Amino acid sequence: MADSTPSKLAQKQDEPLFMAIPPTDLDFQSAYERAAATLPAFIEHIQRGDDSICSTKLRFRDPDESERLGEDRFAFIWLTGVHYHAGERVFSGTFFDVPPEFQKWHQVGQRLGFDGEDIFDWMVLTSEGRLFGGYSLRVTRSKLPESERVDYDRYIGVTAYQPDA
Repeated sequence: MADSTPSKLAQKQDEPLFMAIPPTDLDFQSAYERAAATLPAFIEHIQRGDDSICSTKLRFRDPDESERLGEDRFAFIWLTGVHYHAGERVFSGTFFDVPPEFQKWHQVGQRLGFDGEDIFDWMVLTSEGRLFGGYSLRVTRSKLPESERVDYDRYIGVTAYQPDA
């Protein structure tokens, strides 16, 4: 018998959805490697200056959880409104979702500078909903049941996944 419970993705969310990603997941490791390899394409997208949304996924150490467990624990957080500062060869972006456990260090709307090697994933979402990059988002989608993928696409605003950066 099929489960008739609606997907979390189909419901209006008051808070962002955060997912646990095992650090040993090879699909995500491949996605991060692909993002690193295509970083020049991301910079080209940013420098076009069109109305696309440019975002990056960064990894942050969770000091409280790391201390509690006696080993480093990390969370991945997306920043949006990403700019590339060519003279300094650095990026900057704005927090738009911050998990509660990180809100004593970072707030929604706060701008942060970072280096290219800090980027675990990048995405460009056009006003038409075409997604460039977003390699970890593609992995997440592939791990969902087929019945939840349309809701996932709607949740992240994607109408078409572009084949390459």
